[in-house]
Amino acid sequence: MLRINALAVCLFAVCGCAGESNDLPPPQQPGKEAALTEVAGLLRTAVTESGHGPQKLSDLARFEHGYPLGYAAIKSGDVVVIWGAKAAPEGEVAAGRAGQNIIAYEKQTPTEGGLVLLENGTIKRMTAEEFKAAPKAR
Repeated sequence: MLRINALAVCLFAVCGCAGESNDLPPPQQPGKEAALTEVAGLLRTAVTESGHGPQKLSDLARFEHGYPLGYAAIKSGDVVVIWGAKAAPEGEVAAGRAGQNIIAYEKQTPTEGGLVLLENGTIKRMTAEEFKAAPKAR
């Protein structure tokens, strides 16, 4: 019986110590691509509801709870939206009729390059030169 108790104490100590390790990696922060994915959802939802592209941040406020990362990225200025641009509805994307114009981008993209969001929901990395030459939504 003494051996079983000693074994149980040893196992408990080993299991308890394993849970307190500082060797675990820190939790991952959501990536920039995740923010643009949510921006695509925000814009698509706004267009589906109203029939036109949002004109300002407040037009997206009622969808913030569904897309908190995307909304925060726009509000902070980390992502720039081309106001009035329409994200293509899912049906147009599935049918291959969605456009390739830029509707949103990371704020540094025009000068340093970065990620852009296209009308068809695609997220793409562009250099500053590619961004300048790429068609933007109107």
